[in-house]
Amino acid sequence: MNGKILSYSAGSTSLDPYKFRVIDSGQPAEKMQRLVSTFPSLQPFFVDPSQSLVVDAYPASLGGMESMTRVITYLHPPTCTRALRLAAAENRRVVFVAQPLAGADLLIQALRTQMDWPSELLWATGGYPLPASLQRSVDGWLAERGCRLSVLQAYGVAELDHTLMASMHRDQESRPIYQLVDPRLELDAAQNRFGGDSGASDQVRFRGEKRKNHDRIESFGTGYHIHGNPSLYGEGALQWLEQWQPEDWMNHTGFWRECGRAIELQQRSGRSSSAPVSVNSLSWSAMTSLPTGVRCQPVEHYEFMSRSGMSWMEKPKWNAAAFTQPGEQANVSLAAAAA
Repeated sequence: MNGKILSYSAGSTSLDPYKFRVIDSGQPAEKMQRLVSTFPSLQPFFVDPSQSLVVDAYPASLGGMESMTRVITYLHPPTCTRALRLAAAENRRVVFVAQPLAGADLLIQALRTQMDWPSELLWATGGYPLPASLQRSVDGWLAERGCRLSVLQAYGVAELDHTLMASMHRDQESRPIYQLVDPRLELDAAQNRFGGDSGASDQVRFRGEKRKNHDRIESFGTGYHIHGNPSLYGEGALQWLEQWQPEDWMNHTGFWRECGRAIELQQRSGRSSSAPVSVNSLSWSAMTSLPTGVRCQPVEHYEFMSRSGMSWMEKPKWNAAAFTQPGEQANVSLAAAAA
């Protein structure tokens, strides 16, 4: 192990000290080449390292970009802002590596400053789903600053490797369409999913060996859909997030928790409300898409951290029971009463 970089997956809850990846400077570099081959629009970001700057805000070491100039931000907002300013001053494109909610918060904090922005930013994200509503919001905010956003959604498996599959396009229902990037991951075309015909995939094949996995991957046209672990990402909760508007994302981080029949929403740092609000802290479309009787309660940023133990290093838990109750109707009357 001497002289090697050992990386524990940001998505793993394992405490086994030997469940790590060894960062191999050769194999990940080949993966970058396959990414460019699969998605030609990535070529300007990766082919000439002198034209890009990697702003790394990912909570695990990934590897594969050793030839490029990188800034390791350690999820520190001022460091991220300085790196973006450096890219603008040097006329470089940005490869921004960050998970969805942490990455959005870093970009929003930079947007609060008066600064020149780079002309192009590729957001390479993964770890958990990126809501299309959040992607659209960030795209609009950056466009107002003259920065064109591209998004690469990467999918890996804890302890195996990052970017086994990747997506740059969505279907008509805004679901990412993934392409296979790493041939070491074996997709069973006959069954169209991992885990056999049961549809409940708990294993994948990597280098011919079966490994644990709690996501479901199924073919879709020339690509694949990935359904995340339902214990973390309920369909109802994900559909609710798609109703969020830019002002919702500007005021709230996307971390929330269920408290009885209420949803406690974490406010962004510096966005605390001076008046107590019990209902209707979100836009009309977001409020009316809640199940009947479910309220939204905004909670000050750091108070939410204290209550829930939330950390930018952790994945959100978008699986509240309120979104799985049978026969629930939209929350129109409650939202109207609070409007």
